Amino acid sequence: MAEPMRQLRLHLGAHKTATTHLQDTLAHHREALLARGADYLPCEAFRPLAHRYSRAGTWRMRAWPLMKGRFDRQFEALRRGPGRVLVSDEDLLGYAYDLLAAPLYARPKALHVIRHLAGRAETAVFLGIRSFDSLLPSAYAQTLKAVPPPPGGMARIRAELARSPPSWAELADRLAAALPGASLRIWRQEDYRRDWRQILDLYAGCPLGPLAELPPPALTRSPSASAVAEAEALDPALPRAERIARVRAIYAARPAGPEHGSYAPLSLAETDRLRTRYEEDLEVIRHRHPGMLVETGQSGSP
Repeated sequence: MAEPMRQLRLHLGAHKTATTHLQDTLAHHREALLARGADYLPCEAFRPLAHRYSRAGTWRMRAWPLMKGRFDRQFEALRRGPGRVLVSDEDLLGYAYDLLAAPLYARPKALHVIRHLAGRAETAVFLGIRSFDSLLPSAYAQTLKAVPPPPGGMARIRAELARSPPSWAELADRLAAALPGASLRIWRQEDYRRDWRQILDLYAGCPLGPLAELPPPALTRSPSASAVAEAEALDPALPRAERIARVRAIYAARPAGPEHGSYAPLSLAETDRLRTRYEEDLEVIRHRHPGMLVETGQSGSP
């Protein structure tokens, strides 16, 4: 019998901020986490449940008050026992293409699910962020796995974001306002790459010990410029499942690296501007929300 859920530790992404590494690592070490009193619900089990109750369609929103009990029963069936429950699913916020326009994640598709879970226990919410100069190309390449490129492709996206730059600080403000009873902590993907064990300890709410490093996930490797161009040229009428399979095969055949080069669509001026925007966002978050931004180091804990 599972204990009542006393604490929910909810990681919301964002996309392309090492979420797959976090999810794969915790799933691989789930038994070790259970021994430390933390129950990680694997994303491949939780995500279909969340999708079931948050797909587009007004009937689902109208029916949600009647469906909450069924959702709770199915959620409880995923648990293994401890009262501290860890959930990580970036699709609760939206999809990778929601990073290609401002505001970021303009309409979180599962906010009602997030609020419902947060209302059941003491809740800590976590968000990973990343500098826009590296995030935008990665998010665009990821988007092509699911949908055709928008008219004008990356050039149009670059022009639109130059007029209306994205802001992590604005997203932090909205999440804090939408979840007033929850604490919100934000870490930088750049720090996670170096200090991921410290950050996972913070997320889990307990020391997890010397977790083994897993091999990099093959499905999230960055593609080369020629692979992105081939994905852009696919028939826009392809069924979604076929598009996903075709793009995955293209990216696997020509990943970024010495042999195929890298996908780098931004100019030096754009790169500098986006890095400056990111640094400004970090300062805004520090000023508006003291303690929200996780500061890590090579030693010690965040």
